[in-house]
Amino acid sequence: MSVNIFRKEHVPERRSKTDKRSDYSISERFLTAMELPGDLACKAPIITITGPTQVLIENYKSILSYTSEQLIVVTCQGRVILHGKNLEIFRYTSLEMEVRGKIMAVMLECR
Repeated sequence: MSVNIFRKEHVPERRSKTDKRSDYSISERFLTAMELPGDLACKAPIITITGPTQVLIENYKSILSYTSEQLIVVTCQGRVILHGKNLEIFRYTSLEMEVRGKIMAVMLECR
């Protein structure tokens, strides 16, 4: 007899062997059961846009490129690209970065 620790709504249905979609991995099931948000579990980037002049990027790894018109930041899931005018890294720590200037576009390139 086995006991399922996952709630019913979180347990993916078993698929037939002919179904090409893969089942959820054990780590995905565990994170779902623990009810951890994606940003903590996978260090997903969090991008907060406050109007047309301010962007806060959390959970980034490094700065790949920086000019007054473009900023490229590397994250665990890809790159965040900001386009604008007079872009300035106003404040940053190892966890977050605040960018100010006229923000024209924010793009996420996933791996």
